[in-house]
Amino acid sequence: MRIETNFVIVASLVYFLFGFAVMAIFSALPAIAIDLEMSHSMTGLVIALPKVFFQIAALVVVILSKKGNPFKIMLLGLFCVPFSIILITLSKEYFQFLLGKTLFFFGFGVTEMSIVFGVSVMAFRRTGGVLNVVHAFFALGCIISPGVVSIFLTDASSWNIPLCIPLAISLIIIPFALKIACKQERTDNDMESERIAFPKELLFWLIIIGCFIYVGYESGLSSWLSTFVYEAKAFPLRGSSLLPSLLWIGLFLGRLATGIVVDRFGLEKTLVSLTLASLIGVSMIIFSNSTPLLITGVFMTGLGYSGIFPTLQALLVSSYRQNRAAILCAFTVAGSMGALATNLLVGSISETVSLFAGMSFILTLIVLSLILFTLLGISHAKTLRNSAKKSHGKQVFTNGVF
Repeated sequence: MRIETNFVIVASLVYFLFGFAVMAIFSALPAIAIDLEMSHSMTGLVIALPKVFFQIAALVVVILSKKGNPFKIMLLGLFCVPFSIILITLSKEYFQFLLGKTLFFFGFGVTEMSIVFGVSVMAFRRTGGVLNVVHAFFALGCIISPGVVSIFLTDASSWNIPLCIPLAISLIIIPFALKIACKQERTDNDMESERIAFPKELLFWLIIIGCFIYVGYESGLSSWLSTFVYEAKAFPLRGSSLLPSLLWIGLFLGRLATGIVVDRFGLEKTLVSLTLASLIGVSMIIFSNSTPLLITGVFMTGLGYSGIFPTLQALLVSSYRQNRAAILCAFTVAGSMGALATNLLVGSISETVSLFAGMSFILTLIVLSLILFTLLGISHAKTLRNSAKKSHGKQVFTNGVF
């Protein structure tokens, strides 16, 4: 089997592991809050603080990528995973749980960025297709996880049992990742420049800001959905832990559909259309008093969220080949900063005003992203026109007109 195929398989399993583990924790969050006696502010810190170490992980990858190989750097992140899950599952008090989740997100950050960097280094013909495949497995893990959690969540103290599954998967993946790291070598052409530089084009910064806002409201809703429907909509505990699975079913199906139509429909139109669907879906979740409408809103939100992150990431990777580590670091940091800021704000607003007000803040971010993606489409079209003019000018010069 080719090394590229092995890499995609391992990367897909890694994303499945992370999706399962992250959603298992978020789905069981109401039970964890009861078991560890966490307030809304403490819950917000548990959700937000690990994002800081996700950013630190991105910086670590940038530093190591100067002389290292992304497939070996990926191992650093993978080795953190089993230790962090053991810390989390054995938690009997708040600070041990916080430490375990922080270490888990550090490993998550190192591994995820190394995978995207590895895709870029291997120069796949369909970068967007490969990224959509691995992200689809993240969504698949998120789909399965809440169902497993709901089976074991017979009382508040049994929230940690489902985490044994990602622990076992991590121990299986590591030997295969070691094999890839030993076989795959970087060439001199793959080495990053010593000077860290970012593109000056407006398109790049719109993508970065778009990532900040999108990951913020996506993480915010995913993190607080179970708590919101349990406390504000009076859903039963097991039902609230199962509901995020529907969100990720929408994400999974939408991601598969987006991967098929995105190139034909256009990146900009896809982003705007998906954001509109997200706006409608989240509005239904927050304002609906009907259970069927709320469930429909969760599914529609998943469809809307589905292709936004892979589309932004593929656009970035395919548009910029120089200083890839620094550019991907900026993208990763922007996303984790957005998640950090949003979860802290949702937790703070929920504590001081109401949980309803905290969730309404997420709706405001979606409106902002709709405006931003419209500007992104205009900027991208302008960039393409300028590139076409330059290409035409060079062709005319070559033909001897001048």
